[in-house]
Amino acid sequence: MTTSLGPLVLTPRLVPKPWGGRRLAALGRDLPADVPVGESWDVADLDVSTTSVPDPVTRVAHGPHAGRTLAELISTHGSQLLGTTPPAPGGRFPLLLKHLDARQDLSVQVHPSQRVLHRLPGAHLKTESWVVIAAKPGAGLMLGVASGVTAEDVDRAFGTTKVVPLLRRVPARVGDVHHVPAGLLHALGAGVVVAEPQTPSDTTYRIYDWAHEYGRAPRPLHRQEAMLCLRAEWAVNVDPPPSRAGDGLLVGTEHYRISRRTTSEGEVDVHERPGPRVVVVVGGRLDLDGLPRPMTAGGIAVLPATWQGVLRASGHTTWLDVDIGGFVGGL
Repeated sequence: MTTSLGPLVLTPRLVPKPWGGRRLAALGRDLPADVPVGESWDVADLDVSTTSVPDPVTRVAHGPHAGRTLAELISTHGSQLLGTTPPAPGGRFPLLLKHLDARQDLSVQVHPSQRVLHRLPGAHLKTESWVVIAAKPGAGLMLGVASGVTAEDVDRAFGTTKVVPLLRRVPARVGDVHHVPAGLLHALGAGVVVAEPQTPSDTTYRIYDWAHEYGRAPRPLHRQEAMLCLRAEWAVNVDPPPSRAGDGLLVGTEHYRISRRTTSEGEVDVHERPGPRVVVVVGGRLDLDGLPRPMTAGGIAVLPATWQGVLRASGHTTWLDVDIGGFVGGL
């Protein structure tokens, strides 16, 4: 008999990074001692051949499916988990969701759009969004280019400090949501923690890496690939998507949608939908039918498409609903 799927809590995959820090501990991550952790891969189901991260999958933390990966559940419970949403290539889960802690500036980088994949063997479409969870005073985000900057300006400055003044810098404000589409030049600034839903891809091309400023070991840059990606989507670099705040639908793409909900107390009925969604607690406490304990800030659960139940907020609670198919709005 096939066991029905309830909400799935996964064990995060912690990824050390030279720019990482220790702030993910405040989101319930059990950080190893003396290691700068930059990323918590919270919902991950990538093939090992597509990333440098070892074992790039998350496994069910408890319950009857403990230890299983999302791909394994898709193979046995595909219609329950995904509904009518197609899996990613290889029968994998069609979303990657992380939390990032930028103790230092991240590399200035770009990801490939569908338009250039045929010219980049082994590359995978990557579009992502940032939800600012924490930010130190004066922290910023780099998104697109400053007024009047051209692709040729970026090419001439490639790999040097001259790239930095070409970037469009915006303040990092807690609660703001920024969409980072494929082809957009970007960098997460020092002092920022974000939640990052994205397509299931780890293809990144670096343009500048702050090695001199931070005394970090140089990492490879990717001039040919990065400039190809930038030129193919130059319009979005000149006019990046605006930031969003408040509740309701904040990001809508063909791959996922991000909504935010805030309540002081109460229950929300969850109904069956055509696709799965991921609930990310930003603050407060959220109980879900079928989970052994409440979720607090940083808590994440995958809700299968066919699952029906109740979410209960205790006190002032904010959460994200990342919808991965059947975009019908609301819970």
